[in-house]
Amino acid sequence: LCISDHDGGNQFIWKTLYKPFEAPKTEKIKNTGSNNLGIYSCDHKPYALIDGNVFEINLETNDVSKINLSVPFERTLADEFSQMFYEAWASVNENFYDENYHGIDWSAMKKRYEIFLPYLASRANLRTILNDMLGELNASHTAFFSNGTEEKTFYAMKTSATGIFFKENDPFTVDRIVAGSPMDMKGKNVLPGDRLIAINGVAIDPKINREQYFISPKQADELSLTFQRGSVSITVKIHPITSVAFKALLYDEWISRNRQMVDQLSRKKIGYVHMKNMSQASFDQFMIDMTTKAFEKDGLIVDLRYNTGGNVHDEVLSFLSQRAYMKWKYREGKFTPQPNFSPSDKPIVLLVNEQSLSDAELTANGFQYLKLGKVIGTETYRWIIYTSGTFLVDGSFCRLPSWGCYTLDGKNIEKSGIVPDIMVKTTLKDRVEGKDPQIETAVDEILEGMKK
Repeated sequence: LCISDHDGGNQFIWKTLYKPFEAPKTEKIKNTGSNNLGIYSCDHKPYALIDGNVFEINLETNDVSKINLSVPFERTLADEFSQMFYEAWASVNENFYDENYHGIDWSAMKKRYEIFLPYLASRANLRTILNDMLGELNASHTAFFSNGTEEKTFYAMKTSATGIFFKENDPFTVDRIVAGSPMDMKGKNVLPGDRLIAINGVAIDPKINREQYFISPKQADELSLTFQRGSVSITVKIHPITSVAFKALLYDEWISRNRQMVDQLSRKKIGYVHMKNMSQASFDQFMIDMTTKAFEKDGLIVDLRYNTGGNVHDEVLSFLSQRAYMKWKYREGKFTPQPNFSPSDKPIVLLVNEQSLSDAELTANGFQYLKLGKVIGTETYRWIIYTSGTFLVDGSFCRLPSWGCYTLDGKNIEKSGIVPDIMVKTTLKDRVEGKDPQIETAVDEILEGMKK
């Protein structure tokens, strides 16, 4: 038995069966999906601890059954909060990457903040003093997370996003439809200029804020929207998405516009690949883009602007570093290089900005030291310490920034960030006018490199 999230999403318990002369067979144990998961054995029987509940694992059915336990006890939050405060302080004291604690007296910080312990009236108060104390380190990757049943709320509001952008000066008239959104589906046929007049058969009151019609305690499974187009009314039904999913579509639109800009400026000679973060999923998409859209181009822009980090810098740099060392062919066939993909044989530019952080900064550092090409943009965020963490008595979590990251000549990247080879800013005016000086500079740099 093992715990893995290799199929994406939450972690699950997996069973691998080994038999002589047969390939190993791995199967998921159902109903074990959680990020708070453990496997235990008692009297040669397997058990799982899932979100604080004990389950027996049935290896025949690949399922679990909950063991109902009832153990009455008294709980004093004030005592718990005090214990958690000192444990969190001690964990950081033992694990913070810099033994000088960024120049502060960490023991003095404990004394400064422990005086508030007798006055904590809620979990929110505990979060405040612990995160304020961690903030004294002036370091990234610090945080204290805590949620308790006493804080659960009965009501919550959800936004049902349709994929429609309405006109700024006419909030019920369609301006445009976002690509890939629920409204961007075959047969919907909603056009710019159409005016929203009803939702689920209820007429719109133009005096009411439009967003109120799309907010409810539960995410809507379906919305019926009626639009006026001249003298004709049109009703369409959609399955709305969350506001988070809608923002992701806007991000994808930005990437698509960048790729179109590069194609236009370079006459499709330069490939463009953007990484949103440095997760495994993002690296997988990077490899798909590199081996489909980008590998046949004469140059390459790798865009790490707004990248929020992760831990795949070595994989990205290893791939970008590949150069051809031989070629082969079948009789009367065409020569192909080895390796099949050799990005470093062509000009490469890496884009960063002030919101490129964490593992994106390590990637930019490695790109410069390996001399793979020019880094263009602005100085990075200065937000890179590799992190572990510790769970406290009630399941609360404290991050532990434990591994400092340094350049080969000893600079602490957490403090210095990455300075681009060519400094180019993108202003608010540029954004409003749809310009991107960083991409424009990158294209010029590659086209110049292609002449050499």
